[in-house]
Amino acid sequence: MKNRFYGDKKDYFKYGLLDVLSSRYDSIGINWYLTDDNHGHQGHGRGTAYLDNDNWQHYDPEIYRKLKFRVKKGQRNIKYCMIDNVVRNLKYEHIDQLPDNVFQEDYERLRKNWHYRAMNKLNKCDLIFFDPDIGVKDNLLHGPIRGSEHAKIAEINDYKWCDFITIQFLQHTNRFNQLCVNPITISAQKRNKKIVAFIAESIAFLYVAHSIDLILLRRVFERWDTKISTQILIP
Repeated sequence: MKNRFYGDKKDYFKYGLLDVLSSRYDSIGINWYLTDDNHGHQGHGRGTAYLDNDNWQHYDPEIYRKLKFRVKKGQRNIKYCMIDNVVRNLKYEHIDQLPDNVFQEDYERLRKNWHYRAMNKLNKCDLIFFDPDIGVKDNLLHGPIRGSEHAKIAEINDYKWCDFITIQFLQHTNRFNQLCVNPITISAQKRNKKIVAFIAESIAFLYVAHSIDLILLRRVFERWDTKISTQILIP
């Protein structure tokens, strides 16, 4: 996640899903996986045209209003998620930026320290959203900037006490196969967890839980209609 992404369409889907799921959980946390705004494709995060189309507001009018207010004021920063109470039951967050501006030889040590601080801040959550720029990998093969665009599956597996959601950008073809071989899905199978993919355009939100609440899945469909599709990967 980057501050300049705040309020784009991906964010609208994300907070809308968390709002539906919030009725099941007492303490939601977000690990922002925050990265430097100056890194990456500078055209990413500009998907805010939906805020000028009133047809989008009825999916979640309150979240839509809050995001539109900040975007129109040029206040694109993750701090406003907590300030504006965008997500109900959001009680904890890890906002420290990943060490994406360091030398390669220091990166692994500093990232481990970052990870331990995150676990300490989020250890009372029963649902955590992990929000990397692109998705989850087994290993980070590139330097600090590219590596920081992903969460590591080993990092997420350390959060053994809670359910979680994370994001994965999808290629246009063979989406089901992409989801089945994703590190999150493979790990969930090994740990006997249930997993649901909520798919919105080119994004999959992978929800991993001890059990699947079919009432909540129905609420997602009722709220978002065809804008978000639901696929149970591990029932």
